[in-house]
This record gives sequence, C-alpha cells and structure tokens, in this order.
Amino acid sequence: MDSKPLSVGKILQERQRFVVPIYQRTYSWTVKKQLETFVEQIEAKATERLHGSRSAFSHYMGALLVIPEGEAVFGRVQTYNIIDGQQRLTTFHLFYAAVRELAQTLGLGTVAHQIGDLLIHSDDTPMQDRTAERYKLQPTSYDRALFRNLIDLDRESIRTKYPRFFYRKGTLREGNAPLPLRAWWFFRDSAEQFITDGKADAAEQERRLTALSTALFEDFRLIVITLAKDDDAQVIFQTLNSGGEPLAAMDLVRNDVFHRATRRGEDVEKLMVDRWSVFETPFWKEHDTQGRITKPRIDFFLAHSLTAQQGKDVSLTELYAEYKSFVAAKAFVSAAEELESLTRYVPIYRELVEPSGQMGIARLARQLKAFDVSTAYPLVFVIAASTAPDEDKDEAYTLIASYVIRRALCGLTPKNYNKVFSRLAGVLAAKGVSAATLSDEFAALEGDTVRFPTDTDLRTAIETHRQYGSIPQNRLRWILQELELVSRDRFDETAGLRDDLQIEHILPNEWTEYWPLQDGRTAPKDLDTGVDEWMRAAIQEREAAKHTLGNLSLLTPARNPQLGKLSFDKKRDRLRGSLLKLNQEIAAEPEWDEEAIKRRAARLAQLAVSIWPPALHQSSGDLVEKGEYFKQGHDKTENAFV
Repeated sequence: MDSKPLSVGKILQERQRFVVPIYQRTYSWTVKKQLETFVEQIEAKATERLHGSRSAFSHYMGALLVIPEGEAVFGRVQTYNIIDGQQRLTTFHLFYAAVRELAQTLGLGTVAHQIGDLLIHSDDTPMQDRTAERYKLQPTSYDRALFRNLIDLDRESIRTKYPRFFYRKGTLREGNAPLPLRAWWFFRDSAEQFITDGKADAAEQERRLTALSTALFEDFRLIVITLAKDDDAQVIFQTLNSGGEPLAAMDLVRNDVFHRATRRGEDVEKLMVDRWSVFETPFWKEHDTQGRITKPRIDFFLAHSLTAQQGKDVSLTELYAEYKSFVAAKAFVSAAEELESLTRYVPIYRELVEPSGQMGIARLARQLKAFDVSTAYPLVFVIAASTAPDEDKDEAYTLIASYVIRRALCGLTPKNYNKVFSRLAGVLAAKGVSAATLSDEFAALEGDTVRFPTDTDLRTAIETHRQYGSIPQNRLRWILQELELVSRDRFDETAGLRDDLQIEHILPNEWTEYWPLQDGRTAPKDLDTGVDEWMRAAIQEREAAKHTLGNLSLLTPARNPQLGKLSFDKKRDRLRGSLLKLNQEIAAEPEWDEEAIKRRAARLAQLAVSIWPPALHQSSGDLVEKGEYFKQGHDKTENAFV
C-alpha cells in the first residue's frame, strides 16, 4: 500500500483513469449539505490569489482509496478502481466541467482547453477503447451517460437533451433533476457570479477565471492511498469508514497538545483534569451554524479564540492548520501555558451562547444572537478578559451593539464584520481596552462597507428608508421591542415583553379600501387605473411611508389579525387597550396619515440615537466626555415619550 498527499491538479493531469465500481453508490452530494461549502472554500482560495497572495495552507478534502485494475498495458490508459472517495473526485470533475463550459461561453478558449486536459485524454493519447478511456473518470452506470454529457455539452445543449429537468424559461427543476446535473448547474451559476463580478471586463474575467481554476488545481489535496493487488480493499474501506462522527478540529488540537505534553514529560492526567476537562461536556458537542458553515460548537470557540489572540480573521475550514501556525508563533514553554491560552475565554463564550441576567455582556449577547453576528465574539473576548473597569466594558459592549444595529437600520452590509471585529480585537489587545479607544477606532472606519453610521445617517434611515422587508422580521421585531422598553418611564411596567409579539402596519399594506388619500379620494386597488398627477404623487408618498419604522408597531397574535385593514378610527380604539407604550402613543393621534408617520418616525429616530450611541466624535451634540454621553443618553430615554 502506498499513501501520499497529492493536489487535485496532480491527480487530474496524469494519464490515468478512475472507475467507480458498479456496487458503489451513485453521486449523492447536494447543494445545501456539501456543495455550497465546497464552492465557498474554492472562492476563498481564489480570492487570496486575486489579492496577490498564495494560500498559507492546503485544504485537505479527505482520502482517495484506489486499487489498480490489472497490470499496466502498453497502448492503454492505466485504470484504477475507486474504493473510497468517488464523491469527492466526481465533484472535482463536475466543477471543472461547469467552469470549462463557462470559459467557452465567455470566449476564453485557452483556459477552457487547459481545463479540458484535466477531464479527458487528448486524441493523441494511446487508448484501446477510446469511448471509455477518453474520460478520466467513469462513474457508476446509472450516472455515466449524464456525466459524459455534462463533460461534453454546452449549457444550451444540456437543456435541449434533458428538457424534462427544466422549466420553459430554462431554469432548472431542482426537485426533479439528478444530483450530478444539479451540482453542475450550481457550479456553473456560482462560477459565473464570481468571474463576471457584475462589472468585470474581459481581462478581469480571465484573471478571475484563472484564479478560480488554479485554486482547486493547486490548493486542494487528497490523501491518495493506492493498494497493492493483494491488499483486501473491502477490509481497508470498512476500517476507514468505521469511525462514526468525523473528528472536530478541536479533537485534533487535543491530541496534538497531549502528544507534545507527553514527549515533554508533563503530567498529562493533571492537565486533563485541571485544564482540558472544561471542554468535556455536552455543551461543546452541540452544533452551531455561522453563515453556511455548521460545526461543533467547540470548533467555533477555537476559531474565535485564535482570532482574539492574533487580531486577524482565521479560516473555519483550516482550523487545525491555523492552530498549528498559532502555536508555532507563540512558542509556549509548556502545555499548561498553551491550554491556559485556550481556556481563558471559556466562561465568556458560554455567556455569549447562553446569556443570563441583565449584565452588559448578557445584553450584548442577546443582541448579537438576534442579528446573527457571532463574528463579534473575538472582540468581546478581548474586552471581557481585560482588567478595564466594568463601566468601560459596558460602554464598549453598547458601542458594538450600536454599530450592528445602526448598520442594519441604514441598510449597510454585514459582509465585512469578521474583518472589522478581528482587527479591533487586535487593536484593543495592543493598546489596552477602553471605550474611548474603541470609539475612536469605530469612528475612523471609512466607506459604506465598514463605516459606523452617524446620528444623521440613523435619523434619515429611520425617517425615510423602507425597514419592513429590508430587515428580517425577527430583527425588526427586536428593534421595536427595544424601542418599546426604553420608551417607558418609571410609572410604566418594567417587565419584559412577550416572545410572540408580531409586527403590525398601522397604515395597512393594502390600504385602498378604508384609507382615503388626504383629498378624500379613494385610490384604485391597482394604484394605477385612472389616477391623475396629484393622486399618483400621493400614492407614491404613501407607499414609501407604509414600510418605514414610523408606521410599524407590535401587537399580540390575537390582536393583530383583528386589526388587519381596518380604518384608523377602529384601529385606534383597539390600540388604546394595548399595554405597549408604542401603541398608546399611536392611539393618541387624531389621524394617521403620512404626516403622522413622519412625526412618529422622527420621535423614534431621536429615541434610537440616544440608546444606540454613535462613535464619539460623530455626535451632533456638545458632549465631550464619553461617559457623560452615555449618562445623558440614558437620561434622555427615560421620559422620551412622556
């Protein structure tokens, strides 16, 4: 038996073919379960190449277990039967086949030809059975004909050959299409989005295409295990696949740490009891999801811990390699010191995942959970583990929440949060933790992809931007709940809110029947038939106002359907019975029209500005001391709606 790590490119460029035996299962990888992550990994490596840097780590995709089919014969392509790994190898072929077709469509023939050499043997290759040996991979008989067509045909020809798998407009019937076709189509669409990038010219498209193809060729590896003729392939296959759940990255870390500790002569039993045992509870084995990646919770903790200690983002798909690099750079003198660097953040992480009470970190944890921003955890690690005063920590937590919420309300992307928060973690670790330092760093961020929205930005967004439908409803509901809680004064109920409150449009989404325009006329149901210039402008103004925050409130499930499209007079009577301060304020209005919505939006904006503070020097007021800003900000909220 021979075992060696080989790049995907090395495997595919050789003059050899791989055959999936008839008894092996057909192609079974799906877009959601495996392929989305696969494409993300390739695109991440390709992006590194576009930025001029080669990947620090190769990405290992597992094992490819093969056995030669007879002796090598002159004039024939050497054939190997795949015992294990056919899903991975088929996926590589489908990806390259889709990218090759895209290259041909874009007129990038040179790259298309290079990719073709990875999929099929050239015509001048000696072959005995050209029909079979031409293809470097032969799937099971069930997948074979479709697979060959996916290698050979362009997109339109595939549609023509398999019309039953497509709608009339040409889109794929994903529920009916075979899995190899779904994979090819997904890869084709993903590659086109990455390569064209919305605005890339021909030269940039070729550069991006080359980066994408090269990433898989050079940066992804398999452990290729080639059996001898007398090896029992089935026994080896069962051994490789008998382990149940795959090892998490943190399992590899544990094995590595204790292996090195043993070699150093350290007391490994004491290390296990005193240091590592904290990880031996069910809490760490539960699976969480970040973006499209699902992993054991302990792996996410490891990623956050490494980010906090290094001040740079780490790859979730290369965690063990990232840890090895971290350990090499730190040069810990003992395993005890190394484990201390891991376990110091354990109580902080547990509080973030399962917050309790009303302390500053627990409040922030609930906010980050509502907005799915676990990428802020490394920054929280650095703050919480510091010796800064609790008041300073709480102000820093408020700034983090404010950054996330302001950007959500302003419609700004969360895409770069991982880079922003990891960099800030590094800055605070170097400069020392203080709310003033964090505020300065937030204020220095420039550009819509990362900036901290100002008070003016926030007011404008609340007063004029569509929020319903732009922000996920669970997050919009959370924002309204926070506004409700801080709007209450000392005479109101201070208890928390029900978990089942629903968002209600005061001016309904379909308003034409009971809500005449300001001149008394009723708008047509389609908002278009027979309207004059004034009515068209009035309709546009109303349509723009109805989804702004000023027109939204919260109601119980029982009360919400009752209101529906009712006129404001009837809604107002029922809103008066609500215990929510937000609804009582609305019920106090004599009419509910565009002007009332604007007034309420302005009041909500003032409230939001005070509870979600800006980076310090952005404040439009006269406050200088950060602590004074927070103090006065909270004072202002107490009687905001009185």
